[in-house]
Amino acid sequence: MQKLPIFLLLFLASGLFAQQGLPFDDWMEARGDPAIAERYQLWIEDAIAAQRWSQALAALERAGDFAEASSDISYLMAVVLSHENKSRGSILGALNQAIMTGKWTRYSEADARFMQVGELIALRRYSAALESLAARAADVGDDADSAVLRLEALKGLAFSSPAPPPGVTALPIPAEFRRRLLETMDRYPRDPRPLRILFDYAGKRAPAGYDSALMSLALRRLPFLLPADGELAWMAAPFIDDVAEARRLVGGYRSGSLLANARGFRPAPASIVPALNLGLLDDLDAVEELFAADVLDRNIIISVGELLRSDEGRDALVRRLHSFSGTITEDEDKDGIPESRAEYREGVLYSYRYDADQDGLDEMFIIFGSGSPRQAEIAVLPAGPASAAHCLIHWERYPSVERIVLGSDTFLFAPGGFQYAPVGFDELCATESHSGLLFPRRNSLSAGITRRMLSAFAVSVHRPANAEFAGGVEYLYIEGGIPHRAEVIVDGMVVSVTEFENGRPVIQRVDLNRDGRLETIRQFRFFDGILQSSQSDWNNTGIYEYGEEYREDGSVDRIWESLEK
Repeated sequence: MQKLPIFLLLFLASGLFAQQGLPFDDWMEARGDPAIAERYQLWIEDAIAAQRWSQALAALERAGDFAEASSDISYLMAVVLSHENKSRGSILGALNQAIMTGKWTRYSEADARFMQVGELIALRRYSAALESLAARAADVGDDADSAVLRLEALKGLAFSSPAPPPGVTALPIPAEFRRRLLETMDRYPRDPRPLRILFDYAGKRAPAGYDSALMSLALRRLPFLLPADGELAWMAAPFIDDVAEARRLVGGYRSGSLLANARGFRPAPASIVPALNLGLLDDLDAVEELFAADVLDRNIIISVGELLRSDEGRDALVRRLHSFSGTITEDEDKDGIPESRAEYREGVLYSYRYDADQDGLDEMFIIFGSGSPRQAEIAVLPAGPASAAHCLIHWERYPSVERIVLGSDTFLFAPGGFQYAPVGFDELCATESHSGLLFPRRNSLSAGITRRMLSAFAVSVHRPANAEFAGGVEYLYIEGGIPHRAEVIVDGMVVSVTEFENGRPVIQRVDLNRDGRLETIRQFRFFDGILQSSQSDWNNTGIYEYGEEYREDGSVDRIWESLEK
């Protein structure tokens, strides 16, 4: 299957239609009509040809009423979301809707499943990807694109799956991966992608961790596939015993001679490593080429640093790192999608992002000041199925936290009272004469943030007051997670003070008429904290002119006669 053409999407909703003179002013009345949905679909494709992707997204988000009438609309939504780099969860949601609706005109379920598989592999949901591929094959059969996706899913499983339990008769994942790889190479002998997958897989295993017979077959086929994918030359180099042949292949790729059209060609940054190892680049040239890009890969930096032969080259590398402006990425599981991105400005760390599940939504975003973490937005561990949230952390002196904002609550901590270190630091490419560049890495030993954790360490919590004191702020003072006093301030005036015992309110003094005096006293039942009574001294005489007592049945006894204090 070929890549989806650019003209796949744009749906202009009512206001945009009106602005451009489109003949569908009655679309609100036609919601859910398949014929109208198809006409909109044509407008989508025409508009996408003009590259109006942002308009397409805005309009398609308003077209949900057509989702149950046309699978094509949901499918096109998925394509737009992918083009606009939206979260993989939202893309999968649109694809699932398209498949579930099952009403296709110009596209098909096979198209949706093909795209779905790619997203599932990126999310490391390899088993689900294989299931979707099987459903697609049952519908339209297999093809080269599907076979390659299957190999990608099996490769991911081979790295991430434990050995099968005793008694299981299925092939171990690495054996199944090898079987499918051979099958795909035999069925599509001029497709270079299976070789790319094999070289990538073998390069990430121990030296003896790949199948030598399979590798020999791939290397015999390599010369015939280089015109289709020249990068195979440097990817294969570590597995070629003949050093002269490896040098010839890597040199040919880097010179562009393996390409039919080398205009504008720049070698892949990863090819610097085999070129340096084979002596095709000297140290200084390798360093200069590495920093020709403004996005660097941490693993490539380290590999280049380990291969540099001279102190001059190593010092040049670390000096360039300390003046680098750009981004350094890290792909921890080596699946081709970096989980973390660190931004530098003149060698000083500025920000760090971490996307653990590769769904396009960062679980961690840290801003640095003078190279030290200052504030961060970090995902909070959910307390329930629908409680996903992020908190905003402000460090006083890393890792000591000053305050954390979670929703409408602000938790404050004593100096040094709460330490939280979500990242540690590696020193990249240090030499005898230069310190290395500090690179942040997620601290796997750091516990996730929870509301209970914040309450346990905070000394106070600031949050909006309840409706009785609308516009005010409540300051709750706590110790060991247990409140002992609360104040509410409205327009700079204290209007409520509550005392607690064992975490339950006991007595509350309130300024109901906002005259600066806490004239009303409310008392709570000690054993459950439920309001029991209220008394007010309106005239500041020490006499409570009015009182209320609250019964368990919900009734209220009102007392008007004067009650002595």
